[in-house]
Amino acid sequence: MKKVAILGSTGSIGTQTLDIIRANSDKLKVHSLVAYSNVEKLTHQAQEFLPRFCGVIERDGEECLVEAVKGADIAVVATRGIVALQSVLYCLEHGIDVALANKETLVCAGELIMPRVGKARLLPVDSEHCAISQCLLGRGDSSVNKILLTASGGPFWNNDEKTLGTVTAKQALAHPNWNMGAKITVDSATMMNKALEVIEASFLFSVPVNKIQVVVHRQSIVHSMVEFDDGSVIAQLANPDMRLPIQIALLGHGNYKCQSVDFTKLLTLTFEQCNFNKFPCAQLGYEIFKYSPLSRTVMNAANDIAVESFLHGKLSFSGIYNIIIKTVERFAGDASESELSVETIKYFDKAAKAYAAELINGVIC
Repeated sequence: MKKVAILGSTGSIGTQTLDIIRANSDKLKVHSLVAYSNVEKLTHQAQEFLPRFCGVIERDGEECLVEAVKGADIAVVATRGIVALQSVLYCLEHGIDVALANKETLVCAGELIMPRVGKARLLPVDSEHCAISQCLLGRGDSSVNKILLTASGGPFWNNDEKTLGTVTAKQALAHPNWNMGAKITVDSATMMNKALEVIEASFLFSVPVNKIQVVVHRQSIVHSMVEFDDGSVIAQLANPDMRLPIQIALLGHGNYKCQSVDFTKLLTLTFEQCNFNKFPCAQLGYEIFKYSPLSRTVMNAANDIAVESFLHGKLSFSGIYNIIIKTVERFAGDASESELSVETIKYFDKAAKAYAAELINGVIC
């Protein structure tokens, strides 16, 4: 029985992870559950799965995340922000595999995380990065010419730039293909999620960002592709269902089967260039490497505050990018003079959030 720690058990990825465990109860066992604040839902989960440990981040602090992974075989990291960074490092140093559904961990701390992979595995749960790993099976990454990272384009792909400034949070949360949490759904609408995924892919697959291309694929059937040096391209296709990459991380190809792609009904698969002028947040995945590593933490923190403000009607949709880039530029010098560590990541995360909040409260965007 593989013992599974679930960090972020009450969110979308956490609850779908529990679906996989139910379907594979002869192979998987819940070792621990951690929620951010939803005690009621966590209690119901604990009553069903009887974990060794339960924690609530808002109540117990970050320490509960490290306690939760102790003794586990694999940790599914589905928390938001950098709160799980210390627990991910603990896992990798103690031979506990990490199924990573949290973008911020590699975005902010890729240089700290990747050298520790070896004793334990780092398994991507994002549909795009899981797809890339499947495309690389049997080929390795030495012959990779380009990674083609697909993007749905979100709900506003066909909007013109003028109307983007007036879209509402309700409209942004209506993703055409995926059912996700509010923050990542807004990130999909701004295409900030692609900036974060470009950075993730660079670390996961040891590929420079100039060999990663964002391709807009509206149908969300092709989850990513890899072009090799011989000119051939391998793609991974599946209906949108996050249970598939979760299962692959936990078991390889286990008992869960998503709905098959019906090629008799699927008439067209389309691919378009990403419009970085209309969606400038997507370009940040490339531009941020002009700055020091800690600037990625600043970028991520500013985006967190900007998205939260947009959801509460305090910031326009197009203002999200403005807040991010102003915050990055404000801290560029300080970040370049500081060494990357868990402590400095936490410091710049807090400082950038405070500065971004001040900008939003004092500036009309």
